[in-house]
Amino acid sequence: MEIIFLGTGGAWGLPEHRCPCATCRHLRAIGEHRTRTSIWVDGPARVLIDPGPDLRAQLMREDLGRPDAVLITHEHGDHFLGLDDLLCYRRNLPAEQWQPIPVYASQATWAVVEQRFGYLIPTLLEKRIAEPGRDLAGPPFGDRLSGRPVKTDHGPFPQGSQGYILTDHSGPRPYRLGYTSDMIACADPEGFAGLDALICQSHFINEPQVNRANHLSLQNALGRLQRWQPGRLFLVHISCQDFIPGDEPANAMLKKFKPAEPLRDPGGQPYPIPRDQAQWQEVAGRILGDHGLNMECQVAYDGLRVRLGDA
Repeated sequence: MEIIFLGTGGAWGLPEHRCPCATCRHLRAIGEHRTRTSIWVDGPARVLIDPGPDLRAQLMREDLGRPDAVLITHEHGDHFLGLDDLLCYRRNLPAEQWQPIPVYASQATWAVVEQRFGYLIPTLLEKRIAEPGRDLAGPPFGDRLSGRPVKTDHGPFPQGSQGYILTDHSGPRPYRLGYTSDMIACADPEGFAGLDALICQSHFINEPQVNRANHLSLQNALGRLQRWQPGRLFLVHISCQDFIPGDEPANAMLKKFKPAEPLRDPGGQPYPIPRDQAQWQEVAGRILGDHGLNMECQVAYDGLRVRLGDA
């Protein structure tokens, strides 16, 4: 199984257009960026998770063919607005060779997605329902690859929010990969426990005083990671929304979130707020190590490819 991280940024990408905050200024200066989070899993089948608005550029960058299935985690635009870009696969084949792409989402998510993309069903997309706690039905899921949704809480609007666990049965032993997507809590506290690898949201480092975005901070994730104990950890959905002391007037912006109580190192000092990939990797590694979490951790970046499993 191979993961390709098509995108690893938050809902507006990084750096955010016209944002004057210290993080976005720094990223522009060094030429680093993140597109909206989207994942490609290449194993017994090719599975695209969360086709966001950057999908066309992401597919072209990685030169990817038609996916065998698409999984949508919830009904926020940065997780499904790229569905129309899948038309390239149908448009460039003879009509008799085309088969619609199975797309899985919850009933609540489909209610929103169909309002925008109903014209793609059934000629481009085959609508399939993904119910938390029940294995995904229909090819490409079966004996070699199974999938199961996990119900998550991402606030009051996206009622269909869920993550997914994919299990590759084609190797010497089953390999289980989880993807939390956006969340502030998990309906089942053990929903992502015991996985070989977990792709986990880390929207900001510190838990805000008021989490208006209903996203998972690394601080909030620590207790869950202690329970779940994934073999490998990948962090995605990185934003610029941490409050950085001294970054005025950016800290007064609506999107900046003042921490309730910032994470502190063993000496009592707050951890620095990372602004780029290298800083994120260093700070996240320190935080996990200082909290006794010794699993291998990779802060993912756009275009990162990782081989998983024994095969």
